[in-house]
Amino acid sequence: MTHHEEDFKDTTSAVNIVMIIVAMVAMPLLPMLMGWFTMLR
Repeated sequence: MTHHEEDFKDTTSAVNIVMIIVAMVAMPLLPMLMGWFTMLR
């Protein structure tokens, strides 16, 4: 039972790391995307 919980904890931490990386990449790109949308409209 403890081993399963450890595996679950590892997967959640990995998901958190991925989310943090995605957020770090998306934050600077967000204003650029908004600028593209306003230009294209």
